[in-house]
Amino acid sequence: MIKRFLLFLALAGCSLQVRAAIPPPEKLLPKDTVLVITAPDWPRAWAFATNSQYGRLWQDPALRPFREKFIDKLTSDAVKPTEKTLGIHFADFQGLPQGQVTFALLPVGQKENSDHHFAQVLLIDTKSHAGQLKTNLASIAKKWVDAGKALKTQKIREVEFTTLIVSPGDLSWNKIFPQPKTDLLDDTSPKPPEKNSEITFGQVDSLLVASDSTEAIEKVLTLENGGLLPPLSDQPAFQADFAARLRDSPFYCWVNVKSLVDILTTPPAGADEDVAASAAKLGTFVSSLGLSGITSASLTYEDLPGGTGAQFFLGAPESKRTGILKLLTPGLKDANPPAFVPADAVKFWRWRIDIPHSWGMLESMLDNLNPELKRVMDFILQNAGKDKDEHYDLKSELLNNLGDDVLSYEKAPVGNTMDELKSPPAIYLIGSPNPDKLASAMSVALSILGRSSGGVKDREFLGRKIHSVTVGGGNEGAEPQGQSFSFAASGSYLAMSTDPGIVEEYLRSSDNTPKALSDTPGLSDAAQQVGGFSSGWFGYENQSLNMRPTFDLFRKSPPTLSDITGAPGMDSSLSVAGQIAGKVLSWSDFSLLPPFDSVSKYFSYSVYAGRFSPEGFTLKIFAPTPPALR
Repeated sequence: MIKRFLLFLALAGCSLQVRAAIPPPEKLLPKDTVLVITAPDWPRAWAFATNSQYGRLWQDPALRPFREKFIDKLTSDAVKPTEKTLGIHFADFQGLPQGQVTFALLPVGQKENSDHHFAQVLLIDTKSHAGQLKTNLASIAKKWVDAGKALKTQKIREVEFTTLIVSPGDLSWNKIFPQPKTDLLDDTSPKPPEKNSEITFGQVDSLLVASDSTEAIEKVLTLENGGLLPPLSDQPAFQADFAARLRDSPFYCWVNVKSLVDILTTPPAGADEDVAASAAKLGTFVSSLGLSGITSASLTYEDLPGGTGAQFFLGAPESKRTGILKLLTPGLKDANPPAFVPADAVKFWRWRIDIPHSWGMLESMLDNLNPELKRVMDFILQNAGKDKDEHYDLKSELLNNLGDDVLSYEKAPVGNTMDELKSPPAIYLIGSPNPDKLASAMSVALSILGRSSGGVKDREFLGRKIHSVTVGGGNEGAEPQGQSFSFAASGSYLAMSTDPGIVEEYLRSSDNTPKALSDTPGLSDAAQQVGGFSSGWFGYENQSLNMRPTFDLFRKSPPTLSDITGAPGMDSSLSVAGQIAGKVLSWSDFSLLPPFDSVSKYFSYSVYAGRFSPEGFTLKIFAPTPPALR
């Protein structure tokens, strides 16, 4: 009797048992995943974003006119056309994400998707909202059928999935983001007919699984059911990154760089000559730069005491580090802002790289990438100065007088035009054991490049010599039209800038020390959040000083895509990213931005530091909470 009672309790317990929770992304995605972007806990990630200083700025009443018009344009131009095409209402899906929201790229077999290297996968865990998810998915299928569009259903590992057959016109990029045609894009050559696309989706307990590949879905379901397929968490590079920095982040992005490069540089079987040549060219480029030793890359965000932090990591084991990664490695030396860097600097960075030591690696890399440019550089180094001294050796004069310190700082724009905003006064300084000799060597090197504009010219300033040259000018004797810049030696640095005024300001600082950036309140504490000043690479940016002229100018004169990117004449229709950026700009009515003073409380400054370790390179960024928001 007792045994029967115990058996009854066991059976009852099984009938009431709740199915195990949906596995986290690293357990749902296969080991060969190339990219994953995830918020493992969506409510936590959303709270993190909305409570950040920029999330609070977006919600500020002062930004309401700009925000509402932007959302209205986004809705009319992108949201509604997509809803009409798919027969859905995005509002029905608001509030559904209660667990992870994950996007991933998985390699796919050529037989299923011969035109693409990767399958896209979307995973959304709705937890207690599973019932609403089921209703919404059924509604999508019904509306699709009612509209007379093709649809099919199938079972993948005993789970019902629906596949929407999407014609090229249904999800045409230009239908959602129409762009004017340009002469550059007009092409009368015959194009192969566009193919239909397939979007397959289904529900596994509380999890929405959607993809353009049934092969990818099958992998996810195998792992969800505890199958023997190795998960992403078994990938050694991911495993190391997850334990070190991904585990506690509310949001992270991880890329299997080695796998990605291998796929992109290996042409598929039967590929035509152009595809094979393109893959080979990319492989040569990667190898020449020394990027083949990179294993992974990741980006994470986190709450830190007193502010918000981000961390970018590049997995590059020291034993496999070559090329640019080895060249860029700074020494573990002080990168604190020197006393002459003024407190009103908008941007500052300092990089303790041993330039003479890196010169040979740079030459070798340049020879692999562009032999012609390498020959031009060698010609200049071998012949410069020989007209005055046949024994002159420019290369030795440069290498013997270059140090291990490079830094730069930038001031606020001097005017209120777009050109002045894009080209604020900035100065670059190169450390030298003998800056006067380095300046002389620089004059000799630049005399060839600036010969058409009159060569290097000198003038006296406060007992020092300022050299100036215009490079890329017109014909000899004509008015100089190229890029002009000045340089001068002072202290232990050679200072260079396209703005002669900031060079003069630097020279004056040796006699009249300005209020220093290093005395900025809280800077030392903020630096500790990114590892301090001793990593050999440290930077600073004052968003408050930087954003004020930007706000003021954008309110009066809306920027173009070229203004934002800094690429002259950039056409938004030339790339997908350009189309998106161009459309976002068209949705933004910058005249509705409030005066900067009404939102200045959301801006302060940020610091960053880079450090190489035996495992790879880490760049940490920290933005202290602005005083008015604490």
